[in-house]
Amino acid sequence: MKFLKSTLLLLIATLVLFSCRTEEIKIIDPPVKNALVDKSPVVRLMNRTALRDGSKDNIIDKASCITVKLPVTVTVNSNEITIDNEDGYKEIEDLFDLFDDDVDTVEIKYPIEVILSDHTVKTVNSDAELKELAGNCNGENEEDDDIECLDFEYPFSASVFNENNDLILTLTLEDDEQLFKMLNDLEQYAAVTINFPIKVKLSNDTLITINNLQELEEAINTAVNSCDEDDDNDYNDDDCDTCTTDILNEFFGKCEEWKVDRLKINGEDYTDNYEKATFYFRENGSLKIIKNGNISEGEWTASGEANNIMITINVDGFDKFNKTWTLHELDTDTDEIQVSLFSGEDKLRFESSCNKGSNSGDNLSETLASPNNVWVVEKYSDNGENLTQDFAEYEFYFETSGVVKAKKGTSIHSGDWKSLDQGAKLSLEFEQHDILERLNEGWKVVELSESQIMLKTYTSSGTIEDILIFNKK
Repeated sequence: MKFLKSTLLLLIATLVLFSCRTEEIKIIDPPVKNALVDKSPVVRLMNRTALRDGSKDNIIDKASCITVKLPVTVTVNSNEITIDNEDGYKEIEDLFDLFDDDVDTVEIKYPIEVILSDHTVKTVNSDAELKELAGNCNGENEEDDDIECLDFEYPFSASVFNENNDLILTLTLEDDEQLFKMLNDLEQYAAVTINFPIKVKLSNDTLITINNLQELEEAINTAVNSCDEDDDNDYNDDDCDTCTTDILNEFFGKCEEWKVDRLKINGEDYTDNYEKATFYFRENGSLKIIKNGNISEGEWTASGEANNIMITINVDGFDKFNKTWTLHELDTDTDEIQVSLFSGEDKLRFESSCNKGSNSGDNLSETLASPNNVWVVEKYSDNGENLTQDFAEYEFYFETSGVVKAKKGTSIHSGDWKSLDQGAKLSLEFEQHDILERLNEGWKVVELSESQIMLKTYTSSGTIEDILIFNKK
């Protein structure tokens, strides 16, 4: 009887263990169809998608396979600036765009650290070393290896198995660098699977759910070359990412009269030829030009979107304008509103000063003329000479009427102030005062906060000339 009981218990235990082991194997056995195979087509595509894109800072390093680690200090056309984030790339471009006929240069303050496309970090000590690393890219008009028209949505996980099909590790992937490293370590593991479903994002921000490797391979293959990866060094060719024909119509509708600020055809400058010409763009597509009292009628049309908006001009007698232009930029960062166009090497820019002199509706005006605000000069530098002490006892009061009062003790001297281009520039005008007249400039607003305003002027070559900083008292 005891023998039968022992045998029965042993049989039951065996069945239980067999059942548990069978269930366990069923859970951890990786599906072969979703196992990542080193150097397979889908793994190669995933690898290229996980490469680091280095094209955002081409204005500094001229190499799409390299990213300069921030912060970095550079000298742009003799102006030393520190780039702390990606907004600084636009600051460099703005310095480049100040003048059309100068030579734009960026000098890097070494040593710096750079991140390569495989996410490794290297220290660079000179232009020569940087140029050598850049030589690994595919040239100035490169189409580099990284795929930028599709991105993985993180985090997602991957399962790692040993030779017995036992689950030994679950990896949580947080970014491209971690995915890239895992893909390059595949040969160290018996098997790795992606834990589907995952999501990927297309260049138009559309999210796609991916359920297996086949769908992933198809999605990446479809996305390749589906967008402009902007891998060349023409940092100026993407200034209209958010432009639309409606916004263009608003620009032309906001200002009635437009002047030619620049016209270069086949390398020849014809700007002065149209100094006395005024252009009137209408939303219905009609275009009127008045030059030396003569009126010419024609038409203009616009189509497309973003950096592919095409503008066609057709007016009898104005052959240099009569072609299809690409919209390059809609600019409000100068005294005037500007519309910049190009066609091959030909350049055309219209400007209007219809919003000059407004002291309302912008942050500069609201900050300066806020009730009870009193301002003092924190710094004033004239051609590098620090003359701050000359303004040490002055208090400045900005009135909404456009009057600015400078008070020193019991003496008050009045002048005029204007916020130009919706707060991008400050004009000051004092008369018959040796010290205050030094402030009579069209100052570019560089930084603006509730307590401080930094202003600068620039020479014709783009070098910083004067610096003026107001602090709220």
